[in-house]
Amino acid sequence: MIKIYESLSKFLKIIINILFVLQITTMIIVFLTAAYWFFNLINSDVFSFAEPLALTISDMVRLFYDREVQVGGVYVDGSLLLFDIIAIIFVFLIAKIKYYIYMAIDSLTIEIKRCEAEIEKQFNIELQKEVEKNIIRANNVAILVHFAAKNLMVDAFWGGDENEGVKEKEEEAFTAFYASIKSLTGCRFAKTDDKMLILMNDFDKVDNLVSFIEMSVNRISADMRKKKWLVYANISIDVYDNKNNFKTDVYPVLEKLLSINHKNEPLCLGNFPLRYKLKANPMFNCFLKGRYNLGKEYEVWVLVKKN
Repeated sequence: MIKIYESLSKFLKIIINILFVLQITTMIIVFLTAAYWFFNLINSDVFSFAEPLALTISDMVRLFYDREVQVGGVYVDGSLLLFDIIAIIFVFLIAKIKYYIYMAIDSLTIEIKRCEAEIEKQFNIELQKEVEKNIIRANNVAILVHFAAKNLMVDAFWGGDENEGVKEKEEEAFTAFYASIKSLTGCRFAKTDDKMLILMNDFDKVDNLVSFIEMSVNRISADMRKKKWLVYANISIDVYDNKNNFKTDVYPVLEKLLSINHKNEPLCLGNFPLRYKLKANPMFNCFLKGRYNLGKEYEVWVLVKKN
């Protein structure tokens, strides 16, 4: 449809150019014939060069109108005067026609822009569908959990060794955490140094997994506090597809996120919120925590459970 509108618009512009040339030509002829007629009345030969044109026009007009006009008691040929009057009306009509053609061109321009906007809108919809299709391919979830402990009975006033028993409590928390989550179906677990790696191949179940992890961490923290120990977890989460190399593309990201030391709530990079917003009925909100230098600068997001 755009091609038709554009072709029609070009055609109308050609018509306008033709009318413009015709209008200018007519105005020149009117000027020459009127000047010749006037100076001929006063017996002046200033515009005698226009006589061939004037005589030709007079002969043509006399085919339809053959009357003389009385000017100052003298009868003169009125064919040129009649031609000039008709020509001026013709110039006026051309101006009106050009006005309406310009309006038509403006209407076509509006329609072209509307069609282009519609095409662009449809293109963006198709592009968005393609982008979402590519994002949804990332269906694998990786979560890395690390526990840290602090003796609440050790401070500057009471004294004591703040490192004493820390490793043991962290290991105790780690063991309790694994005992809590090992029965989860559809998950694989691996201990890497002092961290627990959890892998799952079904993104639709990520809410249940994260909720269970947070619940387990909170229960362990509450139990440890009764023993005068503060225990918290650093949690990082990432989403990836089968094209990603887990060892080089995913796990290093998880470790870098843990280094931010955000307590008890999962941290992730921007690819996770992009995938998460396509999930139906999400249980969490993704909030931008800030920009961090993790080898290079990244936007880091935090998952917060909805009330």
